[in-house]
Amino acid sequence: MLGPIAVLVIVMLLGEIVFVNGAVAITIQDHGFAKEVVEESRNGNLAIFNRTSTFTQDDAQVFAFVKATFYTVNVTWNWYDPIGELVRVDGWTAECISSPCDLESSLQISGGWAASRVGLWRVDFLADGTLIFSDYFSLIPIITQSNYWNFNVTQSSPPRIHGSLEVTLHPNNLTWRYYRLYMGYATNVTAYEPSTNHPLQVTAFNDSRVIIDFGAPKSDGYVFILKFDLTYGLEALGSGSFAFTWKEYPWERFNDVHLVPQRFSVSLPQGATFLDVVGYNAVALSYTSRSSSNEVVLDFTRNETSQSFGWTVLYRDLSAAPVSNPLGVGSSTVMRLPVLPLTLSDLGVWCAVMSVLMLTASELASPLYAKSGSTFLLNRRRLRIAALLLVALFIITIAYRFIATPPVVR
Repeated sequence: MLGPIAVLVIVMLLGEIVFVNGAVAITIQDHGFAKEVVEESRNGNLAIFNRTSTFTQDDAQVFAFVKATFYTVNVTWNWYDPIGELVRVDGWTAECISSPCDLESSLQISGGWAASRVGLWRVDFLADGTLIFSDYFSLIPIITQSNYWNFNVTQSSPPRIHGSLEVTLHPNNLTWRYYRLYMGYATNVTAYEPSTNHPLQVTAFNDSRVIIDFGAPKSDGYVFILKFDLTYGLEALGSGSFAFTWKEYPWERFNDVHLVPQRFSVSLPQGATFLDVVGYNAVALSYTSRSSSNEVVLDFTRNETSQSFGWTVLYRDLSAAPVSNPLGVGSSTVMRLPVLPLTLSDLGVWCAVMSVLMLTASELASPLYAKSGSTFLLNRRRLRIAALLLVALFIITIAYRFIATPPVVR
């Protein structure tokens, strides 16, 4: 009677016994993760190499393994990404003839979709549908590129935005000859090396591609800077509040799935008041506002390399857009006339409408003068003179608005 009890105590000391459906189904002796496992041909067990719970985007695979004692069991490995989504299910019926036996499941990282999902992963191991244990491993990014953007908003009508981009590359194979990105939002793009001020050749294509030629393969840690002007991205909201909207199209920057840390510095016009920041397709969006220098600093990385991403900075600048002129219209068009309760724009419309009415009335009065004995006293000639004067006033109004309204800066 003491024999089975003694065996049971020894097994419990050697490993973790899991009861499934009231019986001992599997005894776990060891489990974890490794960067490499090799099957030993002499007994079919696994040789574990580089055992760890921390992996990088450049590691080829993650191997989850377990050493256990069992007879026959249905095993299942469930892989969950950092946001808790079940992304892989690996299962089969396992038989263990010579205990203990090794089991393993793997997930590809380098070059695959999983490499872009950095963070803490979870792997559940189930036997006959019962959760036996959960293991966790971390996937950390390899920084192969970092970007620092700087935007300066100049107070004008409309506001003018000049940008620069500092790119630091850490290529793995030391063979990067050029850098490519999409800049449909930019014009007047130039590039140079900051250490020597040596200009780099920039080629812009009709499909918004911009290629910066380094001239030769560059080693690890190469830095260059782009200068450009934004062609769009500023929207008037009314009441002197503006939204500086910006979006990047990062496709084909490089042929891997490494995330790119991004830092943005936006210098608002003097006197402007920062309101808020909104971003999309971004990981860990954070920002700080420095009221003393009127600067907004944003830090985040892209969610996926195949997605565009962007953000919006909301700020208020009452000196650039008064309440009576919320859309940035020229001041001459909203200037009130000293006598009439009309603006210059209203006066032009009024002149055009009244001249048409007077000319029409003049033509309608013509048949009445042709009749003998008509007592119609309306002077058709004076109507035409008044209509011509209104036409002249309309032309003068248009000319003044054209001269007084400042040109649009793009």
